[in-house]
Amino acid sequence: MGQYGRKTIKLPAPLVRIGNKNVWMDQGEWAKDFWGWYSKQKGSMGLKSYAHMNGYLKLNFETAEECTAFGLKYAGREE
Repeated sequence: MGQYGRKTIKLPAPLVRIGNKNVWMDQGEWAKDFWGWYSKQKGSMGLKSYAHMNGYLKLNFETAEECTAFGLKYAGREE
């Protein structure tokens, strides 16, 4: 998922950037599922910021340890 020592993870997401607009290709269902899962996790996991990119959601964390912990939890989640 992510490499140890990095503070950023890029997750594949059904998202397209058109100019200044973000277009969810699945009517935002992926986003609702992801943020719902994230809010159920213990602690805030140190999420500092996020950005929308073509085909990705980029997450920035406070520390590399929090980024690694998030990557492990996200990889082990039940879909």
